[in-house]
Amino acid sequence: MNSATDDYDKVSQFLYEMNQQPEHHVGYLAYNQERIKKQLEQLSPENVAVLSEDDEIIAVVGISPKEDDTAYVFGPITKQTDSATQVKMKEVCQRLIQQNPDVKTYEFYIGAQHVFGQAVMKSLKTQYLGTRYTMSAARLNDSDIDTRLVMPYSPIYKKGLMALMKNLYVNPKERTKALLSQLDGSYELFILLSEGIVKGYIVLAVNEHATCYVDYVVTHKNYRQQGIGHRLVAYAARHAFNEHHATEIQLSVEDKRKRTIEFYEKLGFKKVNELHHYKFTLD
Repeated sequence: MNSATDDYDKVSQFLYEMNQQPEHHVGYLAYNQERIKKQLEQLSPENVAVLSEDDEIIAVVGISPKEDDTAYVFGPITKQTDSATQVKMKEVCQRLIQQNPDVKTYEFYIGAQHVFGQAVMKSLKTQYLGTRYTMSAARLNDSDIDTRLVMPYSPIYKKGLMALMKNLYVNPKERTKALLSQLDGSYELFILLSEGIVKGYIVLAVNEHATCYVDYVVTHKNYRQQGIGHRLVAYAARHAFNEHHATEIQLSVEDKRKRTIEFYEKLGFKKVNELHHYKFTLD
């Protein structure tokens, strides 16, 4: 087992290429190779395990601890799916867990067609929490949605964005810093500004295959159920198609959000994939 720091380029390429395949797809990974590389660089080397044979990467698992006692896990992503590799991956996950004594809960998203990953979840005795649908659209039925209050983020709106973060999170300064530090040509931020208040934001991610992804849709607690999220999604989709010449736009939504799913379907989105959400909790 090696550290991902041995070769960020090689590991990020492996993760990106494998994660494009439904039978290997997992959550908590960025949408393009460059962002996956940045994701790896931000993690402690001991929190990323790489299995190799004859200098060829076979499998990768990574852990991203959060502010509380929770961590997100990307993986297992592996080329080999035999029983011996399954045992190895269980051992790797357990080793990573042992190296993070302050973390009590680990969360995974495993693709519905990722049979090997499902088997690892069973061997770890994880708890199934629900399903997240990936929905995709090549065009939108959005002509009646008014997006005039939505605009690209600019530093002049940082104070308003911070106020929104304070409304949502206990660590607004860190959340804002983390979000803004990621913005570049492949990661864009748009806000909805009304009455001088930033009432919501959306993050759009672009990858190498002319597909754009809605990474986050966030709405101020005091202004929910007012269609803000819908306007943000419509604006981001128009921007993806018009500015990036995207062939499709994708987003994710939890299966419990029935009304949101119905809205997206009315807008032109269709379910194309499923990710199963699992939780592993230390006794």
